[in-house]
Amino acid sequence: MKELKTPLTIRGDSLYCPLSFTLDTYGNCFHYCHHCYIRRLNHVWGEELKPLFNTEGLKRKLMNGQKNKNPKSFLAHAIKNKNTIRFGNKADPYQRAELKYKVSREALKILNELDWSTVVQTKNTEILKRDEDILLDMKDITVMPVISPGMDKDWEILEKKSTTPPRDRLFFLYTINKKGVKIGVNGEPFIPGFHTLKDFEDALKLLKHYKIPSYNTYNLHMNDWVAKNLCSIGLDIEKIWKMNQDEEWKKILPKLIDLSKKYNIILGCPDFINSGKYRERANTCCGINVSRPTTFNVITWKRELLEGKKSERVFRRSWDGVGDFDFGKKIFTEESNDKFYTLKESLL
Repeated sequence: MKELKTPLTIRGDSLYCPLSFTLDTYGNCFHYCHHCYIRRLNHVWGEELKPLFNTEGLKRKLMNGQKNKNPKSFLAHAIKNKNTIRFGNKADPYQRAELKYKVSREALKILNELDWSTVVQTKNTEILKRDEDILLDMKDITVMPVISPGMDKDWEILEKKSTTPPRDRLFFLYTINKKGVKIGVNGEPFIPGFHTLKDFEDALKLLKHYKIPSYNTYNLHMNDWVAKNLCSIGLDIEKIWKMNQDEEWKKILPKLIDLSKKYNIILGCPDFINSGKYRERANTCCGINVSRPTTFNVITWKRELLEGKKSERVFRRSWDGVGDFDFGKKIFTEESNDKFYTLKESLL
């Protein structure tokens, strides 16, 4: 079996994401959720699972990186800064294979030993529950399962019942929160043309019932892989494609924001453009506060500018070495760009 060699990465959208420092313990994910755009990578990388067998190598990289006096890469800066790690990015760390290999448990032990701020992202809380002893011992841990707004409908149609049922994920959060663990829910994606405002409101009601303080929302990342999968299960991909475009999505997103206010749920909103002048209530766009987010990104800039802080000071203080400085400056200083939105456009 091939082994995962690069467990630590910086997300390609680091200029848009305060949780851009990530850890994966599996090279592929075998949930094969119909709406997951990342699963095209299974075919790019090969169909092997690729577990992280060398967890001691992970530990050495994190420990040695703390001693690096002259970090040069984005990743080296993130390790030196000891930025919060999003545990589970390209693949679910608690997919069924974890029952056999237990590499995520070993990685979690290392993060606990190094006192590393961590956010665990998974759809399989029934397997994560086996590591509850470590979660309860960690000083800076947030558990943030992925639960899209269709709840049971999504579990049956999109996730093919290959994951923990959504209400069980919510109940797990409720129980560990009572024991002192910080919690939140990643609500991506809201699929326009499939999900409804009622779906979203019903999801918020369930979050309130289980005393979960935050949710986040973003529309569908649609590529050819996703389009083919959704078509194969009979969904109207032409409608979804049309409703997913900015022109239509921009009409829906403010209504989702208003619903979150109605139920007093902290909403994370990674879509810094279509959310208009919405100001994040947390220091990440997942709706959760973490101790060491990356800060050189539009989420930080937009929030602080809307708080009335001076432009020059916001940009200067945000630089943490994680993210392309020159490109970030173009976005921040409102220069025209054919491919990427600027900060000015987000505030219109």
